[in-house]
Amino acid sequence: MKKRRHKELVYLLLSSVCIASCIGGTFFHSYKPLPAEGWERRDTICFDLPQASQDFNGTLTIGLRTKTFISMQEVVLAVEQYNKTSGTCHCDTVRYPLTDADGFALVKGVNNHQYETQHLSFNMKEGQSITVRIHHLMRNEIVQGITELGIKAEMP
Repeated sequence: MKKRRHKELVYLLLSSVCIASCIGGTFFHSYKPLPAEGWERRDTICFDLPQASQDFNGTLTIGLRTKTFISMQEVVLAVEQYNKTSGTCHCDTVRYPLTDADGFALVKGVNNHQYETQHLSFNMKEGQSITVRIHHLMRNEIVQGITELGIKAEMP
């Protein structure tokens, strides 16, 4: 009798965890390396998100990984959310502070630094496919010191 109750309790617990994991959380999370010689202005980094299985309004976070020493105080990015299904595009410009006025990094790290932007709004309808395209808007043609660029799409 005790063994049966134990199994029922374990089953109930596992079911609860599965249901809770479907309610929200990370829908997509990926990083891509940037060229060691630098990120050129015309190089657009693209992330193809999987089709949505349901409608949702979520958040999109852009992540940067940089070398410990970077010569820029901030980086400015263009973030385009291109809906392949409808052909529409939602564009945001993101200013990304990297160092303070004295050139000290705003985050801690030994070999690399990890930065994340504020949350951008992100909407998908069931069956839609979206590509997130990112390029830099800096004056210099080539931006040095950024090693990886990533995105994280989260459902509420």
